[in-house]
Amino acid sequence: MIFSKTSCARSMEPIDHPVSRYALDVVEGREIAGELVTLACKRHLLDLETGRDRGLWFDCKAASRITNFAQLIQHTTGPKGGQPLKLEPWQVFRHGSVFGWKREEDGLRRFRSTYHQVAKKNGKTTDTAVPALFTQLFDGEAAPQGYCAATTRDQAGLLFKELKRMIIASPALSQLMKPWRSSIEVPRTSGEIKCLSRDGNTSDGINPHFAARDEVHRWTDRELAEIVVNSMIARAQPIDWAITTAGADMVSICGELRDYSEQVLRGSVSDDRFFAYVAEPPHECDIHDPKIWKMANPNLGVAFKEEDFRAKLNEALAIAGRMPNFRRLHLNLWTEGAQSWIERSVWDMGAEPFDPVSLYGRKAWVGLDLSKTTDLTSIVVAVPMDGLIYLICYSFLPSGPKGFIQRAQSEKREYVQWRQEGWLEVHGGGAIDEDQVIERMEVIRNVFDVQEVAYDRWGMKYVAKELTRRRFPLIEHGQGYASMSSPMKRFEQAVARGRLRHNGNPVLAWAVGNVHRDEDAAENIKPNKARSKGRIDPAVAAIMAVGRAEAAEGKRKAREIETV
Repeated sequence: MIFSKTSCARSMEPIDHPVSRYALDVVEGREIAGELVTLACKRHLLDLETGRDRGLWFDCKAASRITNFAQLIQHTTGPKGGQPLKLEPWQVFRHGSVFGWKREEDGLRRFRSTYHQVAKKNGKTTDTAVPALFTQLFDGEAAPQGYCAATTRDQAGLLFKELKRMIIASPALSQLMKPWRSSIEVPRTSGEIKCLSRDGNTSDGINPHFAARDEVHRWTDRELAEIVVNSMIARAQPIDWAITTAGADMVSICGELRDYSEQVLRGSVSDDRFFAYVAEPPHECDIHDPKIWKMANPNLGVAFKEEDFRAKLNEALAIAGRMPNFRRLHLNLWTEGAQSWIERSVWDMGAEPFDPVSLYGRKAWVGLDLSKTTDLTSIVVAVPMDGLIYLICYSFLPSGPKGFIQRAQSEKREYVQWRQEGWLEVHGGGAIDEDQVIERMEVIRNVFDVQEVAYDRWGMKYVAKELTRRRFPLIEHGQGYASMSSPMKRFEQAVARGRLRHNGNPVLAWAVGNVHRDEDAAENIKPNKARSKGRIDPAVAAIMAVGRAEAAEGKRKAREIETV
């Protein structure tokens, strides 16, 4: 390839700039990158050769100015707190490209819309501070307005709070910018930076010069997105800076941006105002290959270690319900569709036999899921010992109006075998005998040192009243994201690390295999009974019991640290 020798600075040719050096390293195979990043680099190199034909040129001074500005910024959190922000080559390429490419007709920036899709924990939010602060100070724009935009006030506040911390930590920036509770003022340019969200500040009357749209895969509000972008029309060289990880729904605002990025990079759509950096490996890739990890995580080895990434992969391999989010968040691959929870082969690794009698007298945490009186009811006892958690599961089922055999034939034939082997207790009639459940709780209390009994209040009015009268240590346990997310994650970790022992209880294994794992936008999780493949009551009881046991262990360790 022959490159233009038009100089953009006395001492440097465009092909010699660090932006171009990164592009050459990617294209020539010295730097690992996925196909779309490779196409972005080829686009840059081709434009160095042919851009003049379209009135475009690369300004090395402008590209260097933005990357040098980053040295004024310090990390404010984590192990690097207090250290200067050092842009890695992939970050230099992105920032230098957006700020370095100019239009010959007016000398203004070429790129106005940008899309940056990189896996989680690669510093997207932190490095967005560079253009957010730079455009307030050195863009020559009168009264520049900057916005940290997201669908929720909390998400928008993440970047905004980071900006304030960076300003306070920098002697130079703190002289030029004044952070307040809800705004950052820039007296030198009459500029300001604010948060913008659908559930917070109004978007009426905004006139953005720079807008950072954070985690675009969570944006469902097309109106807010269009207001932000369309309000830039009066600015001379605004920047829409959209950052995200991959999402779970291609039919979305983010999915549209992702598709448009690919069309521009492949050349099927011509748009000289649009910049895209999409760090994706092939969809059908070998997830065990560190080269694949690097394609999605250009900061691998810098922001986090390879062994830590491998540990996350191993957890996702053990817990099937985690794999979609691992692929989306850590491999930057779009995922769609319902998922199961824990692979049976992984669950069966905890089936090593044990004698419950050997655990008598130990501290125990109990989960009780009464469910509907006509359905499966479960009690699970969690007994921690020597780093492991032993589960003892009691399951109860009413025989039904037509008898137990008829019910087993219509619902699950294994019911008969499970009853014969002692894994399932059958109550006569059409409903669970709640007094028998209460008596089983008395038996459990007589042989274990019961610390807590976690229960869902739904359908528990009589049982809860009676257990309270008998002075059981009851803990009401909701079933929504707020109450179930932490216990379910603790349960998953225990399974992944081989810490659960369940004696091969087939009823519990069946329930675990039925669980549908729901996740919200904030990565909270819970079991969804309505979408699960069958009964999950024993699994829910187990999650509550393990969650309470693990929470108690965490508190004990915290007390020990305080004592030391």
